[in-house]
This record gives sequence, structure tokens and C-alpha cells, in this order.
Amino acid sequence: MTADQGQDRIRARLLAEAANNDWLDLWPRVTGARVALLDALDGVTADQAAWRPPEGEGEAAWSIIEVARHVRAYSHNVLAIIEATARGETVPKDAPGTLAALDPAASLREVRRAIVEESVRIATVHQRVPAHPDLATTVPHAFFGPLNCRAWYAFLHFHDTDHTRQVERLKQMAGFPGPGAGS
Repeated sequence: MTADQGQDRIRARLLAEAANNDWLDLWPRVTGARVALLDALDGVTADQAAWRPPEGEGEAAWSIIEVARHVRAYSHNVLAIIEATARGETVPKDAPGTLAALDPAASLREVRRAIVEESVRIATVHQRVPAHPDLATTVPHAFFGPLNCRAWYAFLHFHDTDHTRQVERLKQMAGFPGPGAGS
């Protein structure tokens, strides 16, 4: 399968999930993936959070704290997209790989707490959008094309799962500081 075919398959799945499910049907997968990500961040020390893989470019070179900052920024932006498109409006999508505009000296604990706060807003988005959201208005995703409000909501599961795997891979790499590290 080519990268384009994979992207098309994921986009089709997201749009089908958006068409065939309401917010509460999607809620367990979205919140479950977020809880798994928060669990992966739990207990990470400052040294572990700052550790960078010896190789890689872009997101593949991120430390755990950078992954967390990205998830925080992404969550904030996607929540704004979901709420706007549900009302038939649009807002700009941040560039891929955006990191949160939090204090750069913020600890992982502080960033994780900001993610929890944003997660509460994501989990209750259905209470702030119209009962019958606009599913025609879209905002383009960089890889998956135009997505409506519920497709963006469903995408959060995919996004968080991807970054949970990234955090777990970092923890297993050779040179990762502390217990449980790769050897």
C-alpha cells in the first residue's frame, strides 16, 4: 500500500466514523486514547522528559516533553476547529508539528496538567456544540484532507495513539535514562 492509499483509507474511516456516530459514540475511543497518552507521560522524570533520541529528524527527534507540548498545542487547535466547524465556521489549522506556546521552562508535570485541562474540554465538547452540528463545513488536515467537526474529533484517537507509541518507543531506546530504558 502506498502512503497516499494509506492516507485515503484513514480519511475514509474518519469520515465514515463521523457520519455514522454521534459525539457520545466516539467519546470512549477518543478519551481512552487520551488517557493512555497521559498514562505514558505519568512518572517520567525531568531527565527522561528532556532526553532526545540519538537520530531522527522532525517529530522523530522529539523528546517526551516536546511530544507533550505538541499534544497540548494540537489539542487546543483541534478543539477550536471542532467547535467552529460544528457551528458552520472555520478557524485556521496550525502547521504540523506545532509545539505549545507554554513557558519553555514548564516541567512535564505542568505540561501534562495543561493537557488534562484541555482533555476535559475535549471530552465535553458535545455540550458546547449544536445538537445537530454542521457536517458540511470542513478544515483541511495536512495529510488527510478536509475533515468535518466529528471527523476531527475521531482523529484525536489516531493522533493520541500515535504519540503514545512514540513516547513508549522513546522509553525503550538505548541510552534512555533511568529504569525501564533500553540497553
